[in-house]
Amino acid sequence: MRLRVVVAVARSTFREFWRSPDALFWTYGFPLVMALALGLAFQPGPPPQVPIAVVADADAAALLAAEPRLLVEPLAADAADRALARGRVAASLRRQDGGLVLRADPTRPDAESAVLLVERALRAEPAAPAIAPLRREVEDRPGSRYIDFLIPGLIGLNLLGAGMWGIGFNLVQMRVGKLLRRLAVTPMRRSEFLFGYLLGRCLLVVPESAALVGFGALLWDVPFRGSLLAGLLLVAAGGLAFAGLGVLVASRARTLEGVGGLMNLVQLPMWLLCGTWFDTSRFTGALRWFADLLPLTHVNRALRDVMLEPQGLLDAAPTIAGLCAFAAVCLALALRWFRWQ
Repeated sequence: MRLRVVVAVARSTFREFWRSPDALFWTYGFPLVMALALGLAFQPGPPPQVPIAVVADADAAALLAAEPRLLVEPLAADAADRALARGRVAASLRRQDGGLVLRADPTRPDAESAVLLVERALRAEPAAPAIAPLRREVEDRPGSRYIDFLIPGLIGLNLLGAGMWGIGFNLVQMRVGKLLRRLAVTPMRRSEFLFGYLLGRCLLVVPESAALVGFGALLWDVPFRGSLLAGLLLVAAGGLAFAGLGVLVASRARTLEGVGGLMNLVQLPMWLLCGTWFDTSRFTGALRWFADLLPLTHVNRALRDVMLEPQGLLDAAPTIAGLCAFAAVCLALALRWFRWQ
């Protein structure tokens, strides 16, 4: 091995990197920007309140309201079960057989905190023995567990990844490899190639989503209570929306480093804020407003509505229409700005 040649290649690679603004920004600038943004968003402060539903028991609600770490929500029995299933509350408390029953799913991140805070609040009040004893129950009914909440979110996340990396990143690879420039001079129209490519990739998301649904049903008995047609159309509309977003993100990128950074920039807020891992209804102010603007939020909510509640096509129609409109806007902009070389 000739050391002189190795050094020459290393020097050339080093210079090529430093002469690429895209590579410089996404390697050094983007991590610093994200560190600043997340550092400002998650500054040290008091721990957040833990929401808990109390079913038709004013005495218990008053006692728990004295605990500053608890956010008490008086609800009817059906509403409390629904809030617990959707992750909007960490536990539910109701009177049964002369005592109090506290239901929580131990697999949820904040369930144990809710249980400990409820027990502390009841022990701290002199009037607590009047409404005790307290009995703990595990929330393990199909549709109300954390795994039931998680599976629809994973389907939405899979649709996002398929659109961004499966379509957008591959298009930039074609551009870097000069394949798009060769396709542009063929008799095929450019729009025909893009729509055909999108159609072929979007068809793949249906069996991928079905595999996740089937896996959850077989292994954990995750229910699918709503309309299968509504679920299928939601998956198709979500796949089309993220495919359009992926093409739009990839429309101008010239390097793999550039498109990788752009996709991380677009995906990271949706990973954190769109309710894949936990319910986002607790967000307030600008954070709640921004989360509601992101398409993955609506995909996740609609999939959970269809899978965990008996919702039909008419219930899902507004979300399907909104996702199709979002896809149309993204594709229209992408066709106008798309770079073929």
